[in-house]
Amino acid sequence: MADRRILARVRTLTAVAALAAVLAACGGAGSEPSTPVPGTGGTTAEATAEPSTTGSEQPTQWVVGADQRNPAEGTTGNVTVTGTTVVVGNPDAEKRLQIFMDFFCPHCATLHGVMDPDLVLWAGGDQVAVEYTIVDYLSPRTTHIYSARAANLLAYVGDTDPESYPAVLDALLENKPETTTEVVTDAQLLQIARDAGATLGEDATAALGELRYYMWVETGTREAAEAGVTGIPQVWVDGARVAGETHEETAAIAREEMNR
Repeated sequence: MADRRILARVRTLTAVAALAAVLAACGGAGSEPSTPVPGTGGTTAEATAEPSTTGSEQPTQWVVGADQRNPAEGTTGNVTVTGTTVVVGNPDAEKRLQIFMDFFCPHCATLHGVMDPDLVLWAGGDQVAVEYTIVDYLSPRTTHIYSARAANLLAYVGDTDPESYPAVLDALLENKPETTTEVVTDAQLLQIARDAGATLGEDATAALGELRYYMWVETGTREAAEAGVTGIPQVWVDGARVAGETHEETAAIAREEMNR
């Protein structure tokens, strides 16, 4: 059964979500991406319906379950779960690179691919902390709400099998839908995580179907917007944004800053 309190809150944001729905998906590397409205994650005009997502059906309504959870904070291997983010690499490193991304954003996937060799290198060392903030800016534009569902699944992985977090993150980006209406079932999402090496518990299907980590994702989304992350992707180094005219330039600037 859906949490009526959460859904009532969602209903108050319907008008804002309608505005977000006309915004472009995400911006290019050299320009300021379209600005999502803070607090619109998880809001659609149909948010008042009862749950309608199963493991084999396309989600048609935006429903948040009553059993909301946060990933357990702590360090496992080279993955550290914090209040609203996940750090890969040495969490106490002097250098910190923060990446803000939405799983349905094509530019986020492209930039991540460009930066991947560096991200892998930093993750295995002690000099750089790579901090991921997975936001949900784009769900109101889609029927598959991939942004929220993939973020929710990754939060579940961070809670139950944190060492597989980087691989699942990569896989969710690589397998993102290409259109706003493409069918993406819960079963497909769960298989993406398993194929990436995650060990999923018996509660994984329910955790995804009921978006049990949604409020954790939304909190991170809201904090990002309040910090000035009005478009995605964004890369920050030690608290300041770095950006080039292309994704390759952004990656090069970040690499230079990390090597200082």
